[in-house]
Amino acid sequence: MNIVLKFGAPAQILTDQGSNFLSDLFKSMCKLLRIKKIETTAFHSESNGSLERSHKVLTEYLRHYVREDQTNWDEWIPYAVYVYNTTMHTTTAYTPKLVYGFRLEVPSALRETPNVQYNYENYLAELRGRTQSTHEVARQKLISSKERSKEYYDKDSDEPR
Repeated sequence: MNIVLKFGAPAQILTDQGSNFLSDLFKSMCKLLRIKKIETTAFHSESNGSLERSHKVLTEYLRHYVREDQTNWDEWIPYAVYVYNTTMHTTTAYTPKLVYGFRLEVPSALRETPNVQYNYENYLAELRGRTQSTHEVARQKLISSKERSKEYYDKDSDEPR
């Protein structure tokens, strides 16, 4: 709905086979706004190739900033979209902001190569966090494996243990 409120209702929309696009709510919204809904063929993402490519690029951007436990990915989306929208595409030689009718200017401070401030304390804190996280995952997997082994062993035993 945010897209419709910003840009108006499109004449048609191409969606994948996601359950959110197949829902009665989405279909009713398209009918109400007189949007012709077209669906891609299931398991043929190439029919929506440019969108799939942009998602791949955004995923690559996010991969560098999202925590290992992936709990903060949603906080980085606006930044990833900003970078994507201000980067020239080799195919069109324009940025995606062409949609707005003007070129989005990037502040000069953001065009400069950042001065990395990574020191000994940062490294130790990151190392400690990764080590603790890895240890906890290994411990949980070991407990789970032992429980499965016990269940497997106990299923053939007549006496409860």
